[in-house]
Amino acid sequence: MRMRWILFVGMCLALAALAYAQKPPTHFRMSARGLALEARSGVPVSGVVLYQPDASQPAVSPFDEIGPNRRCNQDPIGSAQNETPGAASPVNTNNVLAGANDYRNGDASGGFYCTTDGGNSWYDALVTRGPVGVFEGAGDPVPAVDNTGRMYAAYIAFDRTTPDNGLYVQTSTNNGASWSSPVAVAQHIGGADSDFEDKPYAACDYSPDSPYQNNYYITWTKFELGGGSPIYFSRSTNGGASFSAPLRISTSSSCQFSCPAVGPNGEVYAVWYSYSNSTIKFDRSTNGGTTWGSDITVASFDDYFPSNPCGSFRTPSYPVIACDISNGPRRGWLYVCWADARNGNPDIYFSRSTNGGTSWSAASRMDDDVTGRWQWWQWMAVHPTNGDIGVSWLDRREDPAGCQYKTYATISTDGGTTWLPNFAVADVASNPTGADFLGDYCGTTFRSDGFYSVWVDLRNEVAPPRPGDCYAAWWNTSFGPSPTGLVITPSGADAQLRWNPTGAPYYRVYSDAQPFGVFSTFEGSSSDTSFFDLNALSGDTMKFYQVRASTGP
Repeated sequence: MRMRWILFVGMCLALAALAYAQKPPTHFRMSARGLALEARSGVPVSGVVLYQPDASQPAVSPFDEIGPNRRCNQDPIGSAQNETPGAASPVNTNNVLAGANDYRNGDASGGFYCTTDGGNSWYDALVTRGPVGVFEGAGDPVPAVDNTGRMYAAYIAFDRTTPDNGLYVQTSTNNGASWSSPVAVAQHIGGADSDFEDKPYAACDYSPDSPYQNNYYITWTKFELGGGSPIYFSRSTNGGASFSAPLRISTSSSCQFSCPAVGPNGEVYAVWYSYSNSTIKFDRSTNGGTTWGSDITVASFDDYFPSNPCGSFRTPSYPVIACDISNGPRRGWLYVCWADARNGNPDIYFSRSTNGGTSWSAASRMDDDVTGRWQWWQWMAVHPTNGDIGVSWLDRREDPAGCQYKTYATISTDGGTTWLPNFAVADVASNPTGADFLGDYCGTTFRSDGFYSVWVDLRNEVAPPRPGDCYAAWWNTSFGPSPTGLVITPSGADAQLRWNPTGAPYYRVYSDAQPFGVFSTFEGSSSDTSFFDLNALSGDTMKFYQVRASTGP
């Protein structure tokens, strides 16, 4: 139940408590004319005058638990977009860079898409194959954003008819409106044969206490000409203008699917699969990536998934690492998750370290599916403010045939000891029957009050081969219930809000000019049960408030 209050100039009127679960199919908004008539007379005007149809897309409220599913790529439906990571800006989490293997121009390109309104709308930011006219294809897109808001787009570029290939990074300082020229992290052009740079992932250091803040780190697999596939590392300390010489960090030579993360004091961490003994390996650097230690085993894994029940698309497993850089009680804890078939069909597993990666907890299952169907292609993020862990993945539990999937998610507020009941983020199931390639992974990143999921979605595909689109949605799980007993008292030109405690550490105050608005104006937060809205009574307007308990400010 949500308590809504209306504030007129010079007086405070209480409205009845209202509750609703979903927006109605037809949306209305209050008209300026109707509001003016009511403000002038003080009595209700006819409803048909006060309310007018809202022809715009449904409004998004910070009080919604799951946001609208939005298509990130904006090309005509029919070309493929798959393999869908995402990264939010730590400066403004409404700004998100997502990516996909993008086939709008025939063969694959590195596709990147941006939102600046918290995922309500998206635009194409970059579709690239690296240096112009050099390569036949590109892919494995990797977005990242540093503490200045600089966006990084990493990808591999390659030929299918020659050995030429490389790993490149481009940057943008204006939310994807323009991009730097490609900068090579490693490249091989014009040789008779060469190593192949594959499957990168990247992380920015945006910890405020790090001596290496805004460094950019990237790891990847080098398929060596001689037959090995070790993990390599490079860094940029100048915003992507140049990169350090590639450095091998894995002991094993049979590796793939690396993932880096950054700690609260600038520690650099990485995990990957070691196929020589089916284990997840971990390594760390405490000097900004200059030197690395010895490999440490996190857990064993089983990636021998059963035959795909529909479609011929591959379903690789991979590890994801994330670190708590908040000032909370679990600051510095490390988390790893992966899809594992030890029980038959794949499930999502988890391990954590409370000592910087020296030792790891026994693997534990985090999804709560009881049907025995597939969960796979997970990604994980840790909220940098409150330390909550958000994980989302593809899930087949709703389909008795075990074919169609939705994106599901969960959250832990206690360092992975317990997980909230799993919930669907996608509002439409995807049918992959006949699909032959849907990429290799999906994405999860943080937002102000929760997380975003990014996934390959097939709702626009009516027949094989079902190429797919990049979709995204946000989900709020850090909110608690609305407090009761909200009282608003005028104090000069200000309004003082008071409410009953719920036991939450924080409360967030939102306002709107309409009682049934979306309350998207964030007035501020409070760690107690009162809040002053300064100059609330300074204009000849009405104001409505909502207060919600929260785990973070």
